[in-house]
Amino acid sequence: MAEQLIARLADKEADYKRFGVSKEPSFREDGMRTHGGKGTFEWWYTDVTFPDGTAIVVIFFTKNYFDTPGPAWPTADFEIVDPSGKRTNVWTRGKKGTTIDAAKDICDVKVAKNFIRYEDGLYRVHYEDHGIVYDATMKSKLPMWRPGTSHWIFGEGAPDEHDYAWFVAQPDAEVDATLTMDGKTQHFHGGQGYHDHNWGSVSLEKIMNHWYWGRAHVGPYTVIACDIIAEKQYGYKRLPVFMLARDGKILSDDSNKTIIKRGGTHIHPVSGKFMDDDLTYIQREDADTQYIVTFHREGDYNQRSILEVVPAWKRVLAKAIGMNPTYIRVKGTVGVEERKCGKGDAYKAQGLWEQYFMGSNKLAIIEGKTIPLSDDTAK
Repeated sequence: MAEQLIARLADKEADYKRFGVSKEPSFREDGMRTHGGKGTFEWWYTDVTFPDGTAIVVIFFTKNYFDTPGPAWPTADFEIVDPSGKRTNVWTRGKKGTTIDAAKDICDVKVAKNFIRYEDGLYRVHYEDHGIVYDATMKSKLPMWRPGTSHWIFGEGAPDEHDYAWFVAQPDAEVDATLTMDGKTQHFHGGQGYHDHNWGSVSLEKIMNHWYWGRAHVGPYTVIACDIIAEKQYGYKRLPVFMLARDGKILSDDSNKTIIKRGGTHIHPVSGKFMDDDLTYIQREDADTQYIVTFHREGDYNQRSILEVVPAWKRVLAKAIGMNPTYIRVKGTVGVEERKCGKGDAYKAQGLWEQYFMGSNKLAIIEGKTIPLSDDTAK
């Protein structure tokens, strides 16, 4: 039997020295962190939802999306979902084999005419191609944040040790933007935005089985909550993430205190894998204070295979060896309850979250235990 490898969040004192960061996040951590070539991945992600329901996502990749083994290939991806639910997705690529134009000590990333840039305490995001011109200014409403050092370590001490990093430059931002599309120019104000930065040295499917990633604004609260499950060789280790803020202040973010429960588990008709309609994050901050965050799925608006973005020959190879990575963006209701000394406030709001499933298993396996379908969905 193969030895089970360790997977953990790097949040010990020695980890901060190892990765050269302090307890307080810095804007410098949003600069380029890899060499951008084979054997690495890195992307800068932004999203915003405007008061009329328009949602826009812009992502800058060092590679052809998630193609970690492949060559450098700068890519800027633009996606918009209008208030009617119509989705438009376009992208722009630089020259294959060319390292992305990005600064190392600050966020300043360019792909052709497109860029994400940090200056004077603000982020500016620009996409210009395919008859679309989008220009947004993102003003932070919360400080930069990260779990521990930003890094998770997989296979610590083993010859093939890897790490994955996630830095949240803007957990919550107010966004103003101008969009020209289909010959029409629109001006948006007061959007709710988010920006993070991901990087690593190994294909995600080799270290992670699946994750749920959720972010929402609920009443006075901002929440980021993730249920990350490592791959088989790491014992399907659960690596939770929890951050709750209120009125510009982070209230709780210690994942060692996080308990996660799933419910309404069934087989999704598109992915052919499990989907949980209910996710509950319980954060017992101290003897008197407890936070409960719930995600209740009501539907989906983006269902896709990750193999769509790789070359045809790689899709054939991936399917031949049983790979079936899927991505589903979920919509539903997010609730936040704060209990202090038995009393509390409760709020609900509409939200979006995602299931990213890199493994090929049909049912979820967590800490070595297969999670069965719910009784009412197992028929």
